[in-house]
Amino acid sequence: MKIKTTAEDKMIAFYRYFSLSLTSLMYLLDHTGPSVIYKSLLIVSLFLIAQAFVITYRRLRTRPRVLMLAVSIEMAGVIALTLLTGGFDSVFKLYVLNPVLIAAGSLSMYFGWGLLLSYIVIVTGFCYIFVNSAGKSVTDAVLQNGNLFLALVLAVIVMQMVNRIKRQREEANARTNETMEHIKSLYHIVETSSQHDFMNIGQVITDYVVKLTKLDKALFWFAKKSGEPAPQSRQTGWQHEEERFLFTELEKHEHEWRLQREPVFKSMPGLGDFLLMPVRMSTRFVGMIGVKLESSEGLEGRRWYIQQLMFLSELSAIILERHELGVIENRLIITNEQNRIADEMHDSVSQSLFGIVYATHSLKQTWRKMSDSELEEQIDLIHDSATRVAKELRITIYSLSSKKSGGPTWLGMVRSHLKSLSRLNDVEIELKITGDDFSLPYPYHKALFRIISEATGNAIRHGAASRVDVELSLKPKWIRLSITDDGIGFDTDLLWTTSEDTTGGLGMKNMQYLTQSLGGEFHISSSENAGTKISISIPVGVAELKNA
Repeated sequence: MKIKTTAEDKMIAFYRYFSLSLTSLMYLLDHTGPSVIYKSLLIVSLFLIAQAFVITYRRLRTRPRVLMLAVSIEMAGVIALTLLTGGFDSVFKLYVLNPVLIAAGSLSMYFGWGLLLSYIVIVTGFCYIFVNSAGKSVTDAVLQNGNLFLALVLAVIVMQMVNRIKRQREEANARTNETMEHIKSLYHIVETSSQHDFMNIGQVITDYVVKLTKLDKALFWFAKKSGEPAPQSRQTGWQHEEERFLFTELEKHEHEWRLQREPVFKSMPGLGDFLLMPVRMSTRFVGMIGVKLESSEGLEGRRWYIQQLMFLSELSAIILERHELGVIENRLIITNEQNRIADEMHDSVSQSLFGIVYATHSLKQTWRKMSDSELEEQIDLIHDSATRVAKELRITIYSLSSKKSGGPTWLGMVRSHLKSLSRLNDVEIELKITGDDFSLPYPYHKALFRIISEATGNAIRHGAASRVDVELSLKPKWIRLSITDDGIGFDTDLLWTTSEDTTGGLGMKNMQYLTQSLGGEFHISSSENAGTKISISIPVGVAELKNA
């Protein structure tokens, strides 16, 4: 498997070859010591060894114990090279920075300092015992090479500071990526949920608060709303018998919460310390979202919780406001349509019906005095009027059908959803449909939309796919759905044993349940780095027979 080269790898490799080239040139230009041929062979060997260590370090970056052994071996080689080429007078004495930088930048702090101390002690001791022709003391030997030791110490300090900053950045990136994945999942769930599911939105959000913050307890308390039903207050982590006491305590401070616009720390007797964040739509106060804090949490941890709650608070407000606007829009559409139908009925149908009634009443009074031809002519006029009224009623009813009037059909909503998903995630989604859904019952519409939405969402979020192909075949007796992606894939043997966080297993189980609830069959095939394919077959009408 090809190992990706990072910027850090390139920097260390550049320094290694640059320092080796410089010291090798100085070694060759020094007229003392071995012959030029011997020096040349030594330099070639050093370049080959350097290349081997560059490749080794790149491959072992995720295996710290083996990497420690490799660094120790290189350090032993550098010590031997330094001692054999003149000790502290060797041009290769600064080459020791290569293993020291690797140790300080990729391994533990204690190992890096231990490695450097070992080098100083061994080289100083050897030079003092075997190369000390002037009879200098150990102190004199250390002071004479103080600049070298100082440079090595500073290099270790700087590299460890850089390594610490890098780790903090990686942890922050990991937290951010995890947060975004949870937010996408949350939005995806809310986007595809029905009206019934929406009333339980508080539970969905509190579950995600626990996932994001890694705390044990979270809550979403909804303030009372006059008139229409509001989502129910929900919590995650408390026992059922504690729930009523929790929300009763929150209700006691409702006036205080309505005035809050910033995060608030609150200690409630018998419950503990809380971090609470108000949820506000543009028109009204919704409620409070919060977590129960642990006593060991420091200031930095609390800042992190505040960021998460602020993010979820804004997202919750957007979702709730969008839902309410949708409800209002639907009501306005219905009201406008009712007014339009009433106007049409009054202007055309009711007038025609009044004419028919009047003509029928008049005919009832005069038909005995009319000839047969006059009677037949009058009946034909009433018949034509009734036919015209029936036609006008048929046109009005026809215009109410979204399937016939060009309104938003189910297939149109599927196309619109996938188009939005494609634009938001910069992923190519190809939808191919054969047949139509005119006679398909509502439960099939709902289940298929959820399956398509869940499968494409998993392909993007968990599979990192760049292309998703959705093929839907709608026939009178069978529905066949195939969803294929070019993502990273996974081991299907682990699908039913791992958690949702790692493989999206919960989403797969939901799709399987929806398929089986309609009497269908669910199949999935995938392997690592080979994409995923979901195949579904559902017989039309079986679900109705099972529920009959």
